[in-house]
Amino acid sequence: MNELVCGIFRWLPWMVGLAAIFGSMAVASDTPSTERGSVCQDRPECRIVETLDAGKAADGTALAVLHVALGAENQPADAEGRQCRPYPEDYWLKQVGRDGKAVYRRLFAFCNDGYGASGIGEDVVTVAPNRITLDRVGGSAWRWEIGASYQLMPEQPLLRREASYHTLGGGCLETETNFRALRQRGWLNPSPAEETLDEDATVGCDRESATGRFIAIPQLERGGDELAALERQSAGLGSCALTLRATGNEEDGFVVYGSLDPQARTEIKLLLLSATTLLAQVRDAGRTPAMSENWINDDRLELWLGPALYGGWPSADRKKQLYQFGIRLADGAVFAGYGKSKRLPTIRRWQRDDARLLLVDWGDAGLEPNSMAVVYGQGDGRRQGRMLATSHLKYGNPDTLGQFWSFPATCELRDGLLQAGALRPETTAMEQDDTVD
Repeated sequence: MNELVCGIFRWLPWMVGLAAIFGSMAVASDTPSTERGSVCQDRPECRIVETLDAGKAADGTALAVLHVALGAENQPADAEGRQCRPYPEDYWLKQVGRDGKAVYRRLFAFCNDGYGASGIGEDVVTVAPNRITLDRVGGSAWRWEIGASYQLMPEQPLLRREASYHTLGGGCLETETNFRALRQRGWLNPSPAEETLDEDATVGCDRESATGRFIAIPQLERGGDELAALERQSAGLGSCALTLRATGNEEDGFVVYGSLDPQARTEIKLLLLSATTLLAQVRDAGRTPAMSENWINDDRLELWLGPALYGGWPSADRKKQLYQFGIRLADGAVFAGYGKSKRLPTIRRWQRDDARLLLVDWGDAGLEPNSMAVVYGQGDGRRQGRMLATSHLKYGNPDTLGQFWSFPATCELRDGLLQAGALRPETTAMEQDDTVD
């Protein structure tokens, strides 16, 4: 992505000067009379605006969310020129155990100062049994939306939606992250051609009409130091990876050529170990990879690298930034496809049981992609067979690639497989950051 869009999506979930990290403050209380004192402490203008029933936790603890106003409405701007509309707010969780004792924990706090030059900022907080959801919009000509759902007790992120679009350039990029499934999906409505821009055109995201649909490829925060160890141990990919299957369900992958087969035993696992290194695991029981004069008719892995999916404005040279590489499974040979790159990725291979592992490194190929798609293609040496991809890929169309995302969990090598561990702390907290507009 370009720098602006990267900035929006990097800090989009928890921006706008959140004054508290999710679960950062807890206060115990024995009596209901101290409820205001527990959440307001010594702030005289603080008051509880409403109490929202949040049902019960699994252990029977009664839950409620307190919406707290920290000041009067329409206060003058602070020293930084920021004015909270209608006032600065806190949200607290009240937990009442079987012994009747209450514990208060601040969930998050924010100041709606318009959230960008357009001044359209809005927060909507919804409470359901053992769940709280924050929906927020803001921006300038660049608009953004977020929606984040958390389990309250024990606290855990559940779902996060992010969208970014330009009100003048059209188009939209939307992603949805499922923290339980450790999976991110995305939809792209590309910017229309400049000559077709229309002030009356629909602005925003529309999943139904999205040209681009993808499952994001997970990327580790670090991993370069472990590459040699993975190869030395003939390690494989477990739950710390994206898994593709040819079921016909887009949550499992995109069959872009050939027929669906929910019973097929094809399984592809993918993990970016760094920004330029992909570990792919191919398991396709009963197949012997072909090796013919034309790699496109053999069993292969295709790597598509391209420009940022969405820049907010039409761009005519996007196809010039698109490159395709073919990696034949039989011998690991690499071929340049679309874009005819003069430099090729390097390949290291090993076998683990019936799975073939390929470590693809394009760090020395002079490419810095901001979008990506990976395809597993079958072939009998004479013609192509089924093709299973990470996106709804169309040949030569950069708008149909996908992207990568920072994997939210730790990964650890257990019994020779990379398995997902606990969620990283920074993914479970509502972080404090400045507004990007």
